[in-house]
Parts: sequence; C-alpha cells; structure tokens
Amino acid sequence: MRGLSWLFQLLTGLVLVFFVVYHFIVTHIAGSLAYEDVLKRIVSLKAFYIIFLLIVAFHAFNGLKVISEEYGFKWSKVFYVAMVVAIAYGLYNLF
Repeated sequence: MRGLSWLFQLLTGLVLVFFVVYHFIVTHIAGSLAYEDVLKRIVSLKAFYIIFLLIVAFHAFNGLKVISEEYGFKWSKVFYVAMVVAIAYGLYNLF
C-alpha cells in the first residue's frame, strides 16, 4: 500500500500545479477580488473548487501521514479522520 500512497501523492501534486496556476490566473490576473465578483466566481466554478478541495486535502493529509510514519508514529487513522473533517468543513463553507 505504500507504493499506492506514493503514487497518489505524486499524481495529486502534479494536478495541484495545474489547479493552482488556473486558480491564480482566474482570481488574480483575469478576475477581480471584489466581494461580489468572488461570490459569482465561487458559484460559477463550484465543481472546480470542490475538486480542488478534495485534492488539496488528500495531498496535505497524506503527506503529513507519510512524514509521521517516517518518524515512527503510526497514526494513519487519525490523519484520515482529520482529512474527512477538513473536507466536510470545506464543503460546509463552500455551500
């Protein structure tokens, strides 16, 4: 399973590069940071932000789990629970 975890970490990292660049272009170059414009963008790109949230949460918590395992801690279930809580909180705020 360690190889699969590494593969998902690699793939989500590569996808995050494209997501962050797209987010930066849409938000800071082509878009406005006015409150009304941000709300319109969130509504129109809701699917993008849901996928972005899922990928960021998995990449972050999987990375923390791997780092903790390298230092000898076996808390993988704690990281998965924290990831689910973070995703639920993010989705709650998005809707």
